[in-house]
Order: sequence, then structure tokens, then C-alpha cells
Amino acid sequence: MALEGLGLLKSENQIDGLKYPKLGMMLDYILRQQPKLLESTEIRDQNLLFPSNTYIAMIKFLMKCFESELENKSLEGSSEFMSSVNTFCLLLEHSMSFEGSVELHVTSAKALLIVGSHMPEVVASHYALKVSWLKQLLSHVDWDTRESIACLLGIVSSALPLPATSDLISELTLIFSQTHKSRFETQHGALCAIGYITADYLSRAPPMPEIFLQQTLRCLVDVVNSETSALAAVAMQALGHIGLRVSLPPLDNSNSDGILIILHDKLSKLLLSDDVKAIQKIVIAIGHICVKESSSSHLDMALNLIFSLCRSKAEDILFAAGEALSFLWGGVPVNADTILRTNFTSLSTASNFLMGDLNSSVSRQFPNGQSEHSEEYHASARDAIIKKLFDVLLYSSRKEERCAGTVWLVSLTKYCGNHPIIQKMLPEIQEAFSHLLGEQNELTQELASQGMSIVYDLGDESMKQNLVNALVNTLTGSGKRKRAIKLVEDSEVFQDGALGESVSGGKLNTYKELCSLANEMGQPDLIYKFMDLANHQASLNSKRAAAFGFSKIAKQAGDALKPHLRSLIPRLVRYQYDPDKNVQDAMVHIWKSLVADSKKTIDEHLDLIIDDLLIQCGSRLWRSREASCLALADIIQGRKFHE
Repeated sequence: MALEGLGLLKSENQIDGLKYPKLGMMLDYILRQQPKLLESTEIRDQNLLFPSNTYIAMIKFLMKCFESELENKSLEGSSEFMSSVNTFCLLLEHSMSFEGSVELHVTSAKALLIVGSHMPEVVASHYALKVSWLKQLLSHVDWDTRESIACLLGIVSSALPLPATSDLISELTLIFSQTHKSRFETQHGALCAIGYITADYLSRAPPMPEIFLQQTLRCLVDVVNSETSALAAVAMQALGHIGLRVSLPPLDNSNSDGILIILHDKLSKLLLSDDVKAIQKIVIAIGHICVKESSSSHLDMALNLIFSLCRSKAEDILFAAGEALSFLWGGVPVNADTILRTNFTSLSTASNFLMGDLNSSVSRQFPNGQSEHSEEYHASARDAIIKKLFDVLLYSSRKEERCAGTVWLVSLTKYCGNHPIIQKMLPEIQEAFSHLLGEQNELTQELASQGMSIVYDLGDESMKQNLVNALVNTLTGSGKRKRAIKLVEDSEVFQDGALGESVSGGKLNTYKELCSLANEMGQPDLIYKFMDLANHQASLNSKRAAAFGFSKIAKQAGDALKPHLRSLIPRLVRYQYDPDKNVQDAMVHIWKSLVADSKKTIDEHLDLIIDDLLIQCGSRLWRSREASCLALADIIQGRKFHE
């Protein structure tokens, strides 16, 4: 009840418009209850001044006050607000006491990082004298707490003299040269911090001595080569963070091999492992390393590593690979500071990928992020990506490769949509998504539908009109013939169980199995009937996916849809009674988007609807007959004879 009253259980949309008190006022009230919060002796040894759950609710509410006050630009730089922020930092330090719960420590560490990302100078100067306290927290038992503190240390290191920053990096790298191995938590925290602190050093002047940078990189490369996937992935993440600032140099002057070439074999093995989270970190790190890379051979190596994931069935890995390709492509709407000095996790989470309104695309999510368009040496990488997607993956005979191609094309279109080459390719991208609407795989379908909406959002008026026409044609069954996919023996034509089993009890889903059954039955021409059935299923899938894409576009298309309503409405009525629940849901979804008053619309188009239903009652397809009969029974119910 208390959390509900504070508005902490509501989403951002639900609390929009709520007014929060000033941060200073709330802190004054809390300090009257517990004046000891201002004492700063050995912080982690102190007793917790409130129960953990009370602290958590308090911090969450204070963060709302902080963010609310930040929006008021006139107060942002005031001395009163600065003083409140310093007091808030003290409260957060006290909440990191040993007595606190892990949840409290996670909440406090993330709050410190958010405050630091908004007010880096204030927080950096505040904690420059408390680096030893932050270093203790790098060994915290919780993963998220360690990562937040490591990022915070990167921000704080900007206020340290360069020699002190060098000493801090050396101290952290020394952990990995000891004969006795440290705890996993200590190693993990140190690796995270090395990446953030080194990246910050590289953004300052004078530049880091090359020998010192090579020593730091050597430490991280050794960890990748020698450790398990969890630590190797974190070391790669650190290399990626450094790569956002500079092109990674060779590890020594006598060896011209780049870091990705040295690590290629090890990374290939790691990408074949079952550790999904580690693979995600590694593949995004590869993308980060390539942001400043100028060697075409190194970029090719990175692309080969990413493309090796094209048959992965783990969605998270495919999305991570799509993000990495976006960094390789160039023009993503985030810069190094956004990634290194905020609580940024990934493009997909930051852009609310596959959720919410398309108008809030990722470029609008980062109003301060300046696109870092790649130099010309990334042109060959872009050509290789286009070739791989359009010549190999999107029209592959393997459904998992088509799925990977779809994920990656959607990622590029969403994250790099303003890039000139993406803009130029929008017609080809639209055609590819239109083709993929008929896929059996639901993820591929959903993403193709999402991709159509993104293309609509990016396109000019002509493109938008063409897209509306294409979707209407798909829904009405008059779309142009799709590009053929060459079938091989193991190409999956039907999903498992869709046709039952063969006489011998085997599966009936691949092209080879269907041919075998047709031959066993002495009817080789039966394969054509199977393929006709498969094409019909693909047509249904297209209609379902097109409906979801169409419903998103319908809100924006407005007048462009009016000429098509006469042909759309009779079909949409029928499709809402389709035996396939998925098709029903999709058509109900688009019906609600297009039609404000359902009864009035049906009354106005009643003759067209009934004519269509009567024709389809005699269709050769049982599902069309069934849907038409159900729709007729429902529509004529309660109507008078003359109607």
C-alpha cells in the first residue's frame, strides 16, 4: 500500500503528470528522522539506519524527485540543488552498509550511477576522495552492483590526476598477474573497472602512453584467452569499451596482428558455447571494437565472427548480433559517452525494441546522442553486410538463417535508419520484409511486420503510399508473387506435427520426408498438393503478419487507407472467424485500428460483406467455408428480413 501511495508500482505512463516535491525538502524531512545520515565515518561498517525495504522505497522516491527537478532546467545548476545532490549521495553511501540486503545495494549503486551520469562533475569531485571505498564495492557479491560501481569509477576517474588514474589501472591489472587467483567477484569487478577507467583516460589529454595502453590490453587479451566464458566475455566487454575511444593498437610494436586476429580462434569457440549471456556480451563488444577500427582485414574478421551466429536459435544472441552489425555499419544514435558514462545496457533495451510506439524510435530516445557516422573504411563492411543479408540469409532455404537475416535487417533499419545507404535501400528492404511476412516462424513474422512499420516511419510520402498498397494487396490476396526460395532436402516445409506422422511413424515436415511419403504411396504428384498446402499456409501467415504491421501503420496512414476500405472490410470481417486463433487475433487487432464504430461500419458495408461471404461459402478451402458460415450466422442474427 505504501509503495502504491508513493507511485512506485506504476509505469512511466501512469505517473505522467504527477508532481514530486523538491529533493532538498524530502532529504530535510528524512534527516530530521535520522541526523546520523550526515556522519561519514567508515561507511560500510556502520549499522543500517532504516530497514532495507524502507531504504529501497525511500531511494526510489528520492530518485523520482531528483529526475523531476532535473527536468526544471532553471534549478539544475543552483547551489541549493547541488547541495541536495551531495546529501543524497551520503544517504546512498549509508545504504551500502554490510547489513543491507542485496536488493538495497543494487538499488543504491544504480541510483549513484544515474546521479553520476546526469551530474558527472559533482559526483566525480565528491568521490575522488573516496576511491578506496568504491574499490571495495568492486568485489560485491552482486553482479549488477559491481557493474554499476565500475561504471561510476570510470566517471570518478575523470576527476583524478592522470598519474593517480594510471596507478589505479595498474593496481586493477595486477590482480590478474598474481600466482594465487582472486575470487570470481573480484576479477569480474576489476575487469569491468579496467574497461571504464581506461576508456575515460583515453578521452583526456595528454594521451595515454602507448606502452601503458598495450600493457593494459595485454592483460585483457590474456584473460579472454585463458579464462572461462563468463570472465572472457567481461574482458571482451572491457576491450569493447576501450575500442569506443580508440582503434585498438597491436599488443607490441614487433607484431602487427590486431587483437581480433589474435583472439579469433578463442572467440570462435566461445561463440559456439551454451552461455547465452556471455555470447551477447562478446558479440556486442566486437561491434564496439569496430567503431574506431580502420583496418579492412580486422573488420572482415569481426563480420565473420558475427555471421557465424546466423543459425543460432537463441533470440537474445540474434538481437545482440544485430546490434553489433549496427555499430559496424555506423550512424547509431548513441555516442561513446552515452555507453560509458550512463546506465546504458544495449540499444535494444534503450529503444524499447518491439514494444511501444514506433514514433519513439531510438534516435528520439537519445536526444543528446550525436550520430557517429563511420569513415569511408567502413564502406566495405557495409557492402559485405548487404551481400550477406540479401544474397544469402533473407532468401535462404533454412528457416533459422531467414530468421537471423530478419532480426539483423530490422536492427539495421531501426538503429541506422537515417544513414544515407539505408534510406536509399528502403524499397528493397520493404520488399524483403513483405516476402518474410509468410514465414512459419513467429519471430520472423513479427519482426517482418515490425520492419514494415519502421520502413513506413522512415520513408517519404511515395514510399508510404507504396507500403500501404503492398499491405492491402497482401491482406486481400492480390499481392505480387514472392521471390522463390530454393528447397533442399532438409528445408522445413511444415512445422512439426502439422501433417501428423508417416505410415512408419516418422516426421513429415521437411521437403525430403514429403517426397518420400509421396513415393511410398505411389503418387509422386502428391508432392505438388503438399506444396500447394504449404503455399496456402504461407499466405495465411502473410495475412496474419501483415495485419499486425498494418495496424501500426493504420494510425498514421489516415486518408491513404480510405480508397481501400471497400475491399478490405469484407475480408477483415471473414478473417475474424478463421479457424486459426492466431489469424483471428491478428484480424481483430487490425479491425480495431481501422474501425471506430464496428456496428456502423458493418451496417454501411453490409451488402459487400454478405456478397463476399456467400461467394466464400463455396470456396474449395474448408477454412474459408467455415469462416464464412460462422460470420454469416453472426451478422444476420437480429436483423430484419429486408436488410
